[in-house]
Amino acid sequence: MQHINWDNLRYVLMVANKGSIAAAARELEVNRTTVLRRINLFQENLNCRIFERGDSGYVLTPEAEKMINAAREVEDTLFTMQRQIAGHELKLEGELRVTTTDSFMLAVLGPHLASFREKHPHIIVDLLVTNSVLDLNRRDADVAIRPTGHPDSSLVSKRLCDVEFGVYASADYLESNAPGGIVGCRWIGLVDSLSSTPVGSWFDATIDKSRICMRCDSFVAIRIAAEAGIGLALLPRFLGDASQALNRVAFPTAELTTGLWILAHPDLVRSARVHAFIDHFSEALGSP
Repeated sequence: MQHINWDNLRYVLMVANKGSIAAAARELEVNRTTVLRRINLFQENLNCRIFERGDSGYVLTPEAEKMINAAREVEDTLFTMQRQIAGHELKLEGELRVTTTDSFMLAVLGPHLASFREKHPHIIVDLLVTNSVLDLNRRDADVAIRPTGHPDSSLVSKRLCDVEFGVYASADYLESNAPGGIVGCRWIGLVDSLSSTPVGSWFDATIDKSRICMRCDSFVAIRIAAEAGIGLALLPRFLGDASQALNRVAFPTAELTTGLWILAHPDLVRSARVHAFIDHFSEALGSP
């Protein structure tokens, strides 16, 4: 009887979840060759084929699907056990994985992370700066600080403050391109992967596509492009107002106001580290 190599199974599950070798490699922080080698070892060990290569990526074979689904249940059980054990940790020391966006890290969080460090010097914050939504159920992070209109109901969430938006451009760009108003100006938009977000929907409904001259996957990148005079930019006001190179122009954006939330899994909120972090940032950011 062949025994399952659980370490290799981790690579198989990631490909099954992500649908491609490249995406799994990025998530696991290894190269594509390592992922392929691990999958091949797993298949050779069990003497069966796990994936079929289709037009949309790697798809589980029918004979492998039941086994992988069972493995996912085992993995979910392990994540639950890890969260519950971590949730009973009473010491204000050790690692704490926190995720936020590049915009908030650049313009908002730095001083508050410094004051948290002064208050709790034995807690080591592992800061994961990404515009992707990490899975707190799988402990991709312990705490998230991110804007959202509808926080995941399975998480413990607290609204910290409102996030308002505005339209910005450099003074030079406005002087040379918008003497008669901004209707005909160029705009810096969002990449297609963000088209389903509220901001992406706003662009689709409000701005003619022919006016979009550049697209970015980050508000920080959009601000840099606007400061360089490339075009108009829709930005969170905390990011746009902080730029000395940009002017805010009159344009209706009130419908885009959303909340900034701090989120954690219910199993972890009793952890001393998580509780201390939530309390600190609730006090620091819980006012306009």
